[in-house]
Amino acid sequence: MNDERAQPTSDPEAITPVPKPSPPAPDSREVEEGKVFAILSYALSIIGLPFFLIPLIMRNNEFSLYHAKQTLIIWLAGIAAGIVSGILSFICIGIVLGVAAAIFLLVLTIMGLINAAQGEEKPLPLIGQWGEEWFKGITKV
Repeated sequence: MNDERAQPTSDPEAITPVPKPSPPAPDSREVEEGKVFAILSYALSIIGLPFFLIPLIMRNNEFSLYHAKQTLIIWLAGIAAGIVSGILSFICIGIVLGVAAAIFLLVLTIMGLINAAQGEEKPLPLIGQWGEEWFKGITKV
């Protein structure tokens, strides 16, 4: 009799998952030229100035543009948190939620500021990947 049972494959590509390609490291010249705008995007955001719009409009440096997108997602999260906490303030949980969101977004802004100062392009925890996905069409010209 012919026994045709499924035999395990010996192909290593079929067994091991293919890792996602890591984003290319930023060019050191791009980092040095864009570091000031990247840092200012976060620093001025802390005091309420939307400086991140400058790199988004100019789009002449990949490093500053990356951090401007990360700052933009922080601002959008802040607007959403403000709306939700404003609505929920009628049941008294909105004030607590608003303060917690403000502290969380301040911590994210400081983390982004540190990343920019160190010349790194790391997405911010929890919301940074949205900045990369939503604004991937905004590229250097």
